[in-house]
Amino acid sequence: MKRFYTFIMLLSLSSATFVGCSSGRNTTKGILGGGTVVKTVATVVGIILLSKLVKSILKTIGGSTAFASLSEDENFMTNFSEDTKLDSFVQNDLMKTALQVLVSEHYQIPFSTVTNNYSNLTTVGDLATFIGKNASAEALLEIK
Repeated sequence: MKRFYTFIMLLSLSSATFVGCSSGRNTTKGILGGGTVVKTVATVVGIILLSKLVKSILKTIGGSTAFASLSEDENFMTNFSEDTKLDSFVQNDLMKTALQVLVSEHYQIPFSTVTNNYSNLTTVGDLATFIGKNASAEALLEIK
């Protein structure tokens, strides 16, 4: 009987969490700066919080030689959030291609998919959502 009640309690907590996180992007605080996480991304491997994807993107960009100067910029690192505009750090075609290759290789998304959809991405949050929907299950398991 204890197992049954435990199962019911876990089910109700997880459904409450899911409902609470599905309210959209209506927060004024960034998700990395101690604000409330309000958006999730449904993926092949389950639900991943947008904040985890944004942190993964920051780590991926910071570890790249093409974006090495950004990892040294403390202002950029502390203000990096889902609302950061991609054009704030991707300022020319070479950097755009470097980001596309980086996303394609790290998250195992076909390069043509990344290039065809890049023009629809304006913020890091958009990029994170795109990655959550298109990345391979193996790449997403590393984030989860």
